Amino acid sequence: MARKTSLALVTVGVLLAGCATPLQQCLYDAEQPAREIERTLSEEYATLSRGYSIERIRVPTMSMGVCGGPGGAAVPCARPDYDINEIHHRVDRDLVRERIALLERQLARERPRAAAASAQCQATYPAG
Repeated sequence: MARKTSLALVTVGVLLAGCATPLQQCLYDAEQPAREIERTLSEEYATLSRGYSIERIRVPTMSMGVCGGPGGAAVPCARPDYDINEIHHRVDRDLVRERIALLERQLARERPRAAAASAQCQATYPAG
């Protein structure tokens, strides 16, 4: 699910990039690394609170649908589809705490860099 969400956000970001102003594009790029660390940190906190990680696997399936038949007639047919199965893995809570501490340190270093890059964007594109 997280992978689907990330892919969807990237896709939306790419589609909106064509509509965004240069300032908006610059700010998006400047803040992206910090957002990615925050997202990963959030996932690690959830893993720690659950006590297990979740692996999501796409499983091919077939679903019934309607296809165009001879002469344009609608006929039932099977179409390939995918389900998402979740596998839960126990985690070493101490190891997850270490990853959280590392991510928090990375985020503390990244936030000032993102702020500086955002300020540079504002200076470069003042009109927005």
